[in-house]
Amino acid sequence: MEVNPRYRKLFEPGRIGTMELKNRIVEAAMGTSLEREDGFVDDRIKDFYEERAKGGVGLIVMGVGAIDHPDGKVLPGQLGLSDDKFIPGLREMADAIHRHDTRLAIQLQRGGKLSTEDMCHGLQPKSSSCSALPVQEAMQDMASVEIPRMMARYTRMPAKLETVELTLAEIRDVVAKFGEAARRAKDAGIDGVEIHAGHGYLLSEFLSGACNRRTDEYGGSLENRARIVLEVIAAVRDRVGTDYPVWIRMDGREFGIAGGITTKEARKLAKLFEAAGVDAINVSGYGGFRGGFYDAPLCYPRGNLVSLAAGIKKSVSVPVMAVGRIDAALGERILRKGKADFIAMARALLADPEYPRKISEGREDDIRPCIMCYHCVSQAFWGEPVFCSVNAAAGKEAELAIKPAAKPKKVLVIGGGPAGMEAARVAALRGHSVTLCEKGRRLGGSLFYASIANADNEGFMNYLIRQMKKLSVEVRLKTDATPDLINEIKPDAIIVASGGSVAIPEIPGSNRHHVKTGKDLRQFMSGDAGKFDWWWKGGMFIAAHVTPFLLRGSLIRWFTKVWIPMGERVAIVGGDIGACELADFLVKRKRKVAILETSPDIAVEMAIGKRWNFLQRLRDAGVIMLRNVDFKEITLQGIKIVDGEGKERIIAADTIIISGSMEPSRALSEALKGKAAQVIDAGDCRELRLIHGSVEDGYRAGLAV
Repeated sequence: MEVNPRYRKLFEPGRIGTMELKNRIVEAAMGTSLEREDGFVDDRIKDFYEERAKGGVGLIVMGVGAIDHPDGKVLPGQLGLSDDKFIPGLREMADAIHRHDTRLAIQLQRGGKLSTEDMCHGLQPKSSSCSALPVQEAMQDMASVEIPRMMARYTRMPAKLETVELTLAEIRDVVAKFGEAARRAKDAGIDGVEIHAGHGYLLSEFLSGACNRRTDEYGGSLENRARIVLEVIAAVRDRVGTDYPVWIRMDGREFGIAGGITTKEARKLAKLFEAAGVDAINVSGYGGFRGGFYDAPLCYPRGNLVSLAAGIKKSVSVPVMAVGRIDAALGERILRKGKADFIAMARALLADPEYPRKISEGREDDIRPCIMCYHCVSQAFWGEPVFCSVNAAAGKEAELAIKPAAKPKKVLVIGGGPAGMEAARVAALRGHSVTLCEKGRRLGGSLFYASIANADNEGFMNYLIRQMKKLSVEVRLKTDATPDLINEIKPDAIIVASGGSVAIPEIPGSNRHHVKTGKDLRQFMSGDAGKFDWWWKGGMFIAAHVTPFLLRGSLIRWFTKVWIPMGERVAIVGGDIGACELADFLVKRKRKVAILETSPDIAVEMAIGKRWNFLQRLRDAGVIMLRNVDFKEITLQGIKIVDGEGKERIIAADTIIISGSMEPSRALSEALKGKAAQVIDAGDCRELRLIHGSVEDGYRAGLAV
């Protein structure tokens, strides 16, 4: 098959040691917790990886294979490599992946002080050297967000969170277990192994000067700190031979960690690993939970770690993998410029397993994009199975497989938000005749406004809109679900995805001219309000009616950089995810912002990993965030409150925004009962679902028809 010439380098064959790969796209290892807690392969994890093999990726690296299972685990579900009893299941996995001309590797990993599963069972984790756990503060942060879930999992965690230093005998035991784990992978027919020496786990603890405080031959100089990793490489080679592909994942830098691995040290380490016999180097990064965790390994800035890979590639002759929020276009540029030899992706393939095939066939418009919400990553902190906000079938491939309907039906979808469009997409794929009506003049629903505040959402919204056209869904804008409409269409099934209603708290003085509500903001963003300058309304008219959907949110963000009708000081009543993203939007437009929340938590709906960074970014920008607030009165000078300490104060503000809270609204679905054989609720009209819940609701509704 002819490959899209725009991605010629991505689809060139490649080689790691003796292993031939059909292209340069690697599925990076990720912790999914889809595996069984006893370490065995089952259908759920096999389906997950096989779906991605079908999508055309060249190499899959299965995440965090536990070399010392059950000790040293970092997730409840990790594939076991500590006993020969695991080999038959791993062989089944390899056979399933090989059916699709994809190679399979497994990551060899041992958690040190980040061995949360040891903590959960009342054990003191083993580490390179004794130290208080850096994860302690993160655990406390998670507990403050959602105490019941934390308490259910971490009740047995030691009160004094300190690690136990590995003895020399234990180091030799760990080294031997890495070697035996690699031998089992080879015996199972797996094509290669990746030694995990990054991301704060045991081997990286030895490498990092910030963590390693040993005074014996495993501490001190860089060569001493690398000793255990070099011994692991030697043990692996001894057990699998010289012709079996073995490579290492390492940190090209530690972000925000005083005394951590520097880029200069990482290049020296890479040379040592190459001399020890690895066939490739996968360059990632790590960061402290408060200083750089969002720079690496979560990597919010796109391509943030590429320079680290490029630096190491200059220092070694073996192939180098680059990772870190890299899409196909960026990956192609990286390969053409010689900065890396392979491109590793994780979240992009979680969002769309067919990403490589769609790229190779020139179907970029059909790619379901990751929105960088980080719910997938955050699931690991809770020890729960991974899910994807935009791909409801991730981790549920068999349960949520899209199959042709036994009998095509007429389906009416009410509401053009994420739940409605996803329901229409799935129903149309199954062969139903779908009509979608939306009372507004554009598709997107609340996702349209979310995409203005958060640009990552815009790509997903545009993907859904394109699918409506490609799948021949009849879209009727500015159309209410009236009895006449129902009589005209005569649907066999109705999916109600009309969204929720916003409850605005009543505060004395809320009718003043400088007070705005969510409705006002939507009018502002849409360009519908008559009280704004003519040039603004004209610009918004162009954005809404002339410019293609692809550019709408982008243009609005550009216009609002020039002018927004708000004072210099803005107080936001409410602290949910929408209010906080609005605060971020306003701060970037030079406004001084205060967030005022009645409950103890702010942005509780946000994924925990993203929440750490997001709230810290708001603090750094000078945003005032007050919890447990009681509102007294809105005055011309600002808003009078009683703060969490019981003190009455005035928050000065030129503009006050009352964001309100979303509440379910089932009146329409109740009124439609009996109008069709099936009436199904989906999204916020059923309960507060946000993007990930709305997408899953819509997906399941499309399957249920």
